[in-house]
Amino acid sequence: MKSFLVVFIICILSFEPISAQTVQYQKAEEKSENKPYQIDARHFLAKKDVLITNFLKENPNYFQEIKLKKKTAWNFSVGSTKSWFAEDLTKNDGTYSVPSTCRAVGTNCYIFVENSIWNTRVTQANVNAVMEAFDNSTPANSQKGIYETVTEVFGDAPDVDGDPKIIILILDIVDGYEAGTNSGYTAGYFYGLNQFATSGSNIAEIYYVDADPLDLSTANGLNTALNTTAHEFQHMVHFNYHDGSSGKPFQTTFINEGCSEVSSVVCGYPLRDQGLFNNEYNHYLLDWRSGDAVLNDYARAARYIIYLYDQFGPRILGNIVQSINIDIPSINDALNKLKPATSLRFPETLENWMVANAINSTSVDPAWGYLTAGTNTVNPRKVSNPNYSSGVTRVERAAADYIEFEGGKNLKVNFDDFGTGKLIFKAIKKTSTNQIDVEDMVANTEYTFSDFGSVYESITFAIMNVDAFNTYNYSVTSSGEFDAGNIVLAYDENPPTGVLGLANRDTVCVYFDGVPGGKLDSIRVALRQAGSVSGGIYEFTGELRPSPLGKVLMSNLTVTSNIAERPVYDQQSQSYPVPFPNWITVDLKSANIDVSKPFVVAFMVEGTYPDKNRIMITEQPYIDNHSFTFFTPTGSETPNWYNITASETTAYAYLIRSYVGVTATDIEVELAGTLPDEFTVSQNYPNPFNPSTKIEFALPVQDNVKLNIYNGMGELVQTVINDEFSAGIHSVNFDGSDFASGIYFYQIVVGNRIETKKMILMK
Repeated sequence: MKSFLVVFIICILSFEPISAQTVQYQKAEEKSENKPYQIDARHFLAKKDVLITNFLKENPNYFQEIKLKKKTAWNFSVGSTKSWFAEDLTKNDGTYSVPSTCRAVGTNCYIFVENSIWNTRVTQANVNAVMEAFDNSTPANSQKGIYETVTEVFGDAPDVDGDPKIIILILDIVDGYEAGTNSGYTAGYFYGLNQFATSGSNIAEIYYVDADPLDLSTANGLNTALNTTAHEFQHMVHFNYHDGSSGKPFQTTFINEGCSEVSSVVCGYPLRDQGLFNNEYNHYLLDWRSGDAVLNDYARAARYIIYLYDQFGPRILGNIVQSINIDIPSINDALNKLKPATSLRFPETLENWMVANAINSTSVDPAWGYLTAGTNTVNPRKVSNPNYSSGVTRVERAAADYIEFEGGKNLKVNFDDFGTGKLIFKAIKKTSTNQIDVEDMVANTEYTFSDFGSVYESITFAIMNVDAFNTYNYSVTSSGEFDAGNIVLAYDENPPTGVLGLANRDTVCVYFDGVPGGKLDSIRVALRQAGSVSGGIYEFTGELRPSPLGKVLMSNLTVTSNIAERPVYDQQSQSYPVPFPNWITVDLKSANIDVSKPFVVAFMVEGTYPDKNRIMITEQPYIDNHSFTFFTPTGSETPNWYNITASETTAYAYLIRSYVGVTATDIEVELAGTLPDEFTVSQNYPNPFNPSTKIEFALPVQDNVKLNIYNGMGELVQTVINDEFSAGIHSVNFDGSDFASGIYFYQIVVGNRIETKKMILMK
């Protein structure tokens, strides 16, 4: 079977600045339907760490002095009453008093309950269940409670109140939650200021557990409360070793929270859902944000620290917490103190972790998998066409990117790292029976996987950056063969993340590369809910403006969903069901649509959302984004076509896919001709380039050819050729040694025909 090449191109016929064609826009807000979800209190409490810092500046010997002034133990008994300070998490300065009563005295704890919720939200049975777990029994060990488990693994709890027992206050945390609404709530928190003799402090080892909306009388509610107990108690232990005083600096939030997430696992409670990490792996490892994005950070921190725990055992956790260092040095210190000794340090564990996230198989290599349940593999960007060009992609600090090829055979791949030599490349090859083989790769070398499509069903490429201080770029180009049959054209590389709040009569579209000899078999569209969207299929004009919609190939295209239940957006995991249940397929075989040339599938936006249906979007690197939108952004006087971005590095892609039918005869005919039948210009290769690139064009008859190079402002910077060429396929090299890095356009003029394309010079 002969092969053919589907060339990926973006034609730009206008010299309008790229920034004018690109605009940021917010997606429509999605909330789970009247279901409470957990929110993070850390960002609020972290703002008050300055109070601790200021206190220690004024009282540098506080901890030495308090040891000399040893307090008498609380010696509470059941029925003791006390008003404890708590934080109003809806205010910047919101300490308030909580009248409460001691409802249980255990071996290692006093449990107080806010008076106003006793026997309404919390009963004695609930209190006894919490005490039993803290003192005596966890899912990990029926003979050890949370207190003993956490202190054995992580270290000692602090003691500023002269009483070894920990105070657990169960209360309705003031966090802004409103019953019957889409509200977030805080399940619990530990606050370090309680360790200091200052205003609003309890001067006690105390942490807080929520009881509204958390329902401790249900299995799920109690499990969340106990998971939270193990999590917050680790924070208390961690504070003992990193309280902000001299020689005990605050630990980074990433490591502290990662240890708390793993503390719950050590006690036998389940690892929190990893879906958020599995879709956001190319992000700086130790970053910590606020708002909804912080849930992704929790997942990433848990994923890395649980890997260290699975690989090196519980001792690594204690070493991290008790290290005098913070951040990456604390991890290196913890590894250095392991017995038996290991030569591995942060970069090596990071590389192994990145591979483990792609394969999770200790049978392939003990360093490439997890022992903890719930650590499934990441969701790589899918490439179904072996003839692929990625454009420039940035790998963040201490992060990785993953691309999975499936479909076709005899894959050839070349990764360009632009001469940095800083990225690590691995090919992870999987058979249909899930046998896995891993191959090391080097940049700027073509690799041939002749067994792709026969022995190996898929190959995932891991592009890894173990440098915690610098980002690096790469691009990948590939080629391969397709068997006759359906070719999948899909440019949505990640799971759905929502819809855009577009207005009535806006237009959304995806343009697809042409397939020589191809007929459109079907399209698939991911819809938000039941209902219809209407549109059409067009030839692609090769430009964003004035319009990507050319000759009409099919009008009156309608996609209808009759799904019984609207897919629910889960606020906790910030995701929709996987796989997404509302993909609708439209069979188009009978329409006999020729898609040998690039084409566009477009839909008109109707009505307002959520009354009317919408097409789902996802977010991915904006390089070579195939989704365009006609609308009026904020501040624009007239509607126009835009490439909509979600951030500085990502764009929104509509979940629209095309399936193209190709027969063996079509392929043979496409390859059989000795002369081209029309004037065409191919995308330059390589692209991006440094310093030279090849530009190829085809002439059906002999003609004069002029090749001009323009800068990003549309100014002519060089005429490369102006000469007569015979009929056939020709290539010309352009040397950019004398030009600065940036975006350029090459324009070929043949008679009254003009073709212009974008290229990127990156030095």
